[in-house]
Amino acid sequence: MMPKINKNIIIGIAIVAILFFAGIIGWTLFQREKVLIPEEIITEEVYSLSGIVSKVDTKNNFLMVRPTGEESEVKVIITEDTKLFKILYSSERGNPEFVTERVEITIEDIKERDRVFIKTNINIAGIKEFNDVDYIEVL
Repeated sequence: MMPKINKNIIIGIAIVAILFFAGIIGWTLFQREKVLIPEEIITEEVYSLSGIVSKVDTKNNFLMVRPTGEESEVKVIITEDTKLFKILYSSERGNPEFVTERVEITIEDIKERDRVFIKTNINIAGIKEFNDVDYIEVL
């Protein structure tokens, strides 16, 4: 015959079991937080973008560009160090071979709805306005 188990012993065992499992769950969550890398450490590096020109301000030397695949625009400030080029394709030059030519232009030659490629000297990930631009190519 089995000995009679006291009600207090059953409650004590249940409390110990609950605390044991709560400790395991808490430790697991704590370890998961330690493994996750903070967002500021995971940084994307972007040094170029392509998009469509939505505004050309020749007076203040900047372009508003909507990067490909994005809804928001970025402000690209053109400085005296920024080189501006237009890529001419062989069909535009009457050449039957597929050849491209890079021709220097001015900001006045850039028009709204032009497709551009912009190469910067700084990381522009998440930045909506920048001025350290190496060159801009009108495609």
